[in-house]
Amino acid sequence: MLNPMKLKDYVTLGNILGGLASMYAAMEGNLDWACSWMIIAWLFDSMDGAVARRTGGGNKFGEVFDNVADLVAYSMAPSVLIYFVYRAPNVAGGAGWPIWAAAVLASIPATIGCIRFARNNVKDIILPEFHLGLPRTVYALFIATMFASQFFQSLSAIGFSIYNQSMTHILAAALIIATSWDVLTLKPYWAKPKKGAGRFVVFSTIWFLSTSLGTLIIGLLLGIPRIFFDALWLNFFIYIYFQPFSIPAHKKNEVQAYNHRIASEWKQEMG
Repeated sequence: MLNPMKLKDYVTLGNILGGLASMYAAMEGNLDWACSWMIIAWLFDSMDGAVARRTGGGNKFGEVFDNVADLVAYSMAPSVLIYFVYRAPNVAGGAGWPIWAAAVLASIPATIGCIRFARNNVKDIILPEFHLGLPRTVYALFIATMFASQFFQSLSAIGFSIYNQSMTHILAAALIIATSWDVLTLKPYWAKPKKGAGRFVVFSTIWFLSTSLGTLIIGLLLGIPRIFFDALWLNFFIYIYFQPFSIPAHKKNEVQAYNHRIASEWKQEMG
């Protein structure tokens, strides 16, 4: 047997298994674990690059395998999670939507994930400093942390009112739909800080890590672990809807020129 796997790829496999575990937990009706496993998958996803650098780098197989793993963890898993939340009855904290409505909403992450997967495998869309289009990682974790957050759970449970539950789930559905479109655009989002990265990017990274780890520790000590999900969700919300305003005008011009070139090349190559 020809084994294409390197050490880095086994770490990437943890991303896939985390995504599968999230789906299994959702199918078993365990919302918190479904969301938590998606975060665990993300941790493996964050480590594989470091492992690749430590062990001499990756290869073409590793690049494709990493993209496939993202498809499982950040496109398929969110779809199963959404279906569970919107199909579960009101008494179980779900939206109680009919099968067709829950299925339509749940199909969005998988559909846009497959389109982006195919598009980016056909055409390299890479620009230093930026992700072009909302990263699937952020999109999926935004959904997962929203459902597990104290904020969402509290709104759903106020007075145990069916009306409050319905309005909360409708608002969440609107956020999912609004955010989904950004995945397929070429809108710029700051990437991980690289050498020479601006102060804003460095500060944002430090802020994200400190607030996430801080609320995790505080939540465990005080017995309110959901505040960890609150902090993550708020950080993702700010990243999605506000960080584009932090991009300087000259950088926006660079991105716009690049996007025009990519669009022109795509039209010529694909017809």
